[in-house]
Amino acid sequence: MNPSPITSRAGRFLVISEESFSSVGISSNVYVAELAGKHYLFDTSGHPDLVSFLKAANIATESLSAAFLTHGHYDHTMGLISLSKIGVPAYLSMEDADLLESIIDKAGVRDINNGKKILRELGLEVIVTPGHSCGSVCYYSADEKLLISGDTVFSNGFFGRTDLSGGSNLEMKASLKLLSGLDVEAMLPGHGFCIMRGGRDSISLALANADYLLG
Repeated sequence: MNPSPITSRAGRFLVISEESFSSVGISSNVYVAELAGKHYLFDTSGHPDLVSFLKAANIATESLSAAFLTHGHYDHTMGLISLSKIGVPAYLSMEDADLLESIIDKAGVRDINNGKKILRELGLEVIVTPGHSCGSVCYYSADEKLLISGDTVFSNGFFGRTDLSGGSNLEMKASLKLLSGLDVEAMLPGHGFCIMRGGRDSISLALANADYLLG
């Protein structure tokens, strides 16, 4: 069966919905930015043949320049299997490197710190947000007031689970407090729907929920 990606737009980002990858069960959303004819991915889904979905979304393999991961869980990273076959470099916090290696042997990801030049060109910066995993990060554009939030915080005012290996209640609350200080309108989360207004309100609600639920 040919891939049939479910796509939409969130500002300058193409959104490939997690529902596109339902055949493998749980997956993440994938966000694609374009700059000077090159495409940059944010999270890579839970599907090992992500490249086929990108082709179906009219993204040529030769235009794929880099992938940036919000963390190392399998539902965000399995697409690296097909990306690595065509030489697309992937960047991840090294705090999650062992986690990823336990899922994809010899994944060959690069230190997120070595990808900061590319991110600056894309108008983004890394925000370190542990709590869901040791190496969870978000990507933030101050100019666009936009946050790619991974599984740290979702658009409905909830936050990522902390009961998996590497999770931490204290770190999650600290990360949400950090994010609540940013000027965020648009939020592009790892799961669920994107919003283009009221992102900071969602973060504040998530922080209040975390204070109540995590103690």
